[in-house]
Amino acid sequence: MTGARQRYEQKTKVVTFRVSLEVYDELEEIRSKGGLSYADLIKAGAGIAGQEITAKLAQISGLESRLAELSNAVKEKEEELRRLVHEERVCRLQQLDTEMRAFKLFDCRWTVEQIKFKLGISHREVIQYFQQWVEERNDGRAVRREMLLQCLKEHIKELKSSKSWARILSSTPPGAAEDLDRQIGHYQNLLSAPSRINKAERGFLLAEYSAKIMPRGRKA
Repeated sequence: MTGARQRYEQKTKVVTFRVSLEVYDELEEIRSKGGLSYADLIKAGAGIAGQEITAKLAQISGLESRLAELSNAVKEKEEELRRLVHEERVCRLQQLDTEMRAFKLFDCRWTVEQIKFKLGISHREVIQYFQQWVEERNDGRAVRREMLLQCLKEHIKELKSSKSWARILSSTPPGAAEDLDRQIGHYQNLLSAPSRINKAERGFLLAEYSAKIMPRGRKA
C-alpha cells in the first residue's frame, strides 16, 4: 500500500448494509436523478436524521423542564396543604381544649360572664359552649339560673338604651328617665342575687329574651 492509501483508509470507514429490493430501487432512482453517490445519500440522510434528532431532543428538554416545573408546583401545593391541615388541627385542638375547660367551669356553676372573662372568648362563643353543655348535661336547674341571668342582662341593656333615648327625645314624659334609672339599679342588684327575682319578673324576662339567648329554640 502507498502512504496515501493508508492515510485514506485511516480517515474513512466502510459501511455495509442490506435493504429490500423496493428500497434499493428507490435509492437507485434518487441517485440517478440527482447524480449522487451512495455516500452522498448517506450524508444527506444523516443530515436529515440529525435535524430530527436535534428537534426531538429539544422537545424532550422542554418537556423535562415543564415536568420539573409541575413537580415543583405539586410539591409547593402539598406543602401548603400540609401546613393548612396542621394549622386546622392546631386550631381544632385549641377549640376542643377551650370547650372542655368551659364545660368544667359550667359544671362548677360558673356563669357565662365569668367563663367569658376567664377563657378570654367572645360572648357568642361562650353562649355556644353553654348550649352544648346544656345538651350534654341536661342540668335543668343550672340552665334556668344561667338563662335567667342572661335574660336579666339583656333587659338591663334594653333599659339603658331606653334611658339614652329618653334623655334625647323632647316627648319624654317628666320623670321617665329617673324611673328608668331606678329600674336599672333594681335589676343590677338582682344580678348578684338572682334568687330574689320574683315569679312575675322571672316569667317576663324568660318570655322576652330567652329566644334571643338560645336562638336554636332550647329554652329553660
